[in-house]
Amino acid sequence: MFSAMNASTTEPVATTAPVSQAPRILVVDDEQAMQLLAAAIIKKSGFEADSASSGEEAVELYRKSAQDGQPYSAVVMDLALPGGISGLEATLAIKQIDGNAKVIVSSGYLEQNARNAALEHGFAGILPKPYTAERLTSELRWVLKSND
Repeated sequence: MFSAMNASTTEPVATTAPVSQAPRILVVDDEQAMQLLAAAIIKKSGFEADSASSGEEAVELYRKSAQDGQPYSAVVMDLALPGGISGLEATLAIKQIDGNAKVIVSSGYLEQNARNAALEHGFAGILPKPYTAERLTSELRWVLKSND
C-alpha cells in the first residue's frame, strides 16, 4: 500500500506539460534550398520552424495554426513568389487572419535602408537576401521583442 501511494504522488510530475513553448516561425520561400537553410538556422536559434513554398500555402498554414490555437510568432516572407499570389498578397491575407501578425519581408531586391517603407506597408521587419544566419536570428529576435 505504501508503494502505491508513492506511485500516485509522482504521477502528476510525469504528465505536466512544458511551461514555455518556443516561438513558431513560418518561412515562405519558393526555393527549397532557402526554406531548408532558414529552417535549420531558426531551429538552431531555439525556435520551431515550418515552411511554405507559395503564398497560398503560407496563408493556409497560418490560418490552420491560428485555428488550432498554436499561432506563428512570426513569418519570414519572400516577396518574389512566382505564380499564384505574391508575398505581399499573402501578407495582406495573413493580416486579415491576424491583424497583429509579425511578417518579416525578405527579398533579394530590398535595400538595407528600405526598413521604413517596409514598416509603413505593415511589415514587422526586413531581411534583404542574401542573409547570414546571424542576420536572420537578429531580425527575428528584434521583431519578436520590439513589436509586442
